[in-house]
Amino acid sequence: MSVEYCVEIFDSDASWGPNVKLAEFYDARNLGWSRYDRLAGKAFLTLPQTSPYVSLIQGLKTHMRVTRVAASNTEVFNGLIVDFDSTGDDVVFDVLDYTGLLGSSRCGYKTMYATANLGSGVVSPEWLLAKNSTGSRLGFITTGTIADPVGSDGSTPIKTNATFGVMDQMRLQLMYDLSEMGRANTTNHVTYEVTRTYPFTFNFWGTRGSASALPLVLGGTVSDYRYLPGWSRYKNDVATVGTTVGGGATEIIKNDAAAITALGLWQDVGTIKTVMGINGAATETDQQVAATGRMLIRLMQTHSAVALRLVLGGIEPFIGWDINDTMPVEVVNGIDSLTGVMRVLGARCIYDEGGEQLDVIVGPVVV
Repeated sequence: MSVEYCVEIFDSDASWGPNVKLAEFYDARNLGWSRYDRLAGKAFLTLPQTSPYVSLIQGLKTHMRVTRVAASNTEVFNGLIVDFDSTGDDVVFDVLDYTGLLGSSRCGYKTMYATANLGSGVVSPEWLLAKNSTGSRLGFITTGTIADPVGSDGSTPIKTNATFGVMDQMRLQLMYDLSEMGRANTTNHVTYEVTRTYPFTFNFWGTRGSASALPLVLGGTVSDYRYLPGWSRYKNDVATVGTTVGGGATEIIKNDAAAITALGLWQDVGTIKTVMGINGAATETDQQVAATGRMLIRLMQTHSAVALRLVLGGIEPFIGWDINDTMPVEVVNGIDSLTGVMRVLGARCIYDEGGEQLDVIVGPVVV
């Protein structure tokens, strides 16, 4: 299957979004792009010093769209050119996707969100402040779904406690932390994004991801893989500091006796991310114990990602699957046996003289 990439560059409008197309070209010497769950995606582009397009590009002002032209034409990346290196024969441009622009926005100083739903009570006001600030680079991004993550019963909202607030934190990290709070006590895949294609939209999802039937099979749709089991992160005994009814401190310990017998004692300490949203817990102390138990479950799961190199002509990027979806995986090779349903955590690609090298990054589905 023949594959090529079309690059389009745009200037910025009054709200700092992509505006008038400046050029369209297919002759980039090297091109790469990536997109991840909850993290900033990046791209790079290499042009000769003599290229007529080099002079059209301005750092922090020029937008770039990348379209993969193959069996299906797919927009795989949109973002802002943020920097370049012009010291060699080629000019290398660095590009940041629009989710990454959340890292250019700072939350308030001592702003309180006491006993608030994570989505409507914290994410929504913080997002609107980020979008509507004077000169905000997020002004062109529309507001989409902002959901309230819920507990394991599917209805109890997860809330902050009575003393929760924010203080001079970058909003990309804040959104990550809030999504971690939403994931802490449930199997819901709480996440956020600025969408990959126009209209570029900010969403904070209470759970995200569909089941794709496209198989990732070594020797079939997958030609190679990179895997580290992640046992170095394994723990089976965790302690945290809880709060008593009278406001004092108490130690909470959770462990797994069978796991300790099988693998020895591996201890850790942690901090409870959130206690609200735990069902069947009558008191805050009960919630703290339940939250610590949930923490132990996650620590006992190895969470290493697996990078799978796709066979050219097989599964295409973002056709029949997307970031956060689950896909069946079968990688059997020597001592490695990775079979079952895994979650897509990211995708990345290099396109150069050797052709296209496309990876899908998957990880275990947290249960």
